[in-house]
Amino acid sequence: MRTNVIIKELEQAKKKIPEMEIEKLIENIKTHKRIFVYGTGRSGLMLKALAMRLMQIGLNAYVVGETTTPSVEEGDLLIVASASGETGSVCMTAQSAKKQGVDLVVISSVINSTLGEIQTPDITIESATKFETSKASVQPLGSLFEQMLLMVFDTVILEMSQEDAESNEDMAKRHASLE
Repeated sequence: MRTNVIIKELEQAKKKIPEMEIEKLIENIKTHKRIFVYGTGRSGLMLKALAMRLMQIGLNAYVVGETTTPSVEEGDLLIVASASGETGSVCMTAQSAKKQGVDLVVISSVINSTLGEIQTPDITIESATKFETSKASVQPLGSLFEQMLLMVFDTVILEMSQEDAESNEDMAKRHASLE
């Protein structure tokens, strides 16, 4: 089995993300009343998982493109992720958000990209993309990027939830009950 290979890649990728970048993401989330997330494909799924957990810890979190997502306002926060930094809809959404006075967090593997021109990535995850392979991973496409997104986001939620002793109970109350 190659599970050990994946775990080793995750450990190596984690070492390359400075803790202060995750701390800054936490601070960004804490200082905004409303948090919006956007990405496509598997990156988008990881962002949806973040939005769900943010809601469960009691924050106003929305997924761009869902039918119940409100319009953004100046002072909101948008978190976007694109391994390549070239995903057209992610770049357009980030650009639109900036024009509307929305604060932006960018997560990518490529600093010199279209998304990186809109804003230098706040968190850079070394990994392959749909366009390029990487020495950091033998996994296909952006698998390492998506796995690291989930790890970073789960770290954010763990850190934020541990600040409140009642958090796990509160999260359980906000967990979906119509399933």
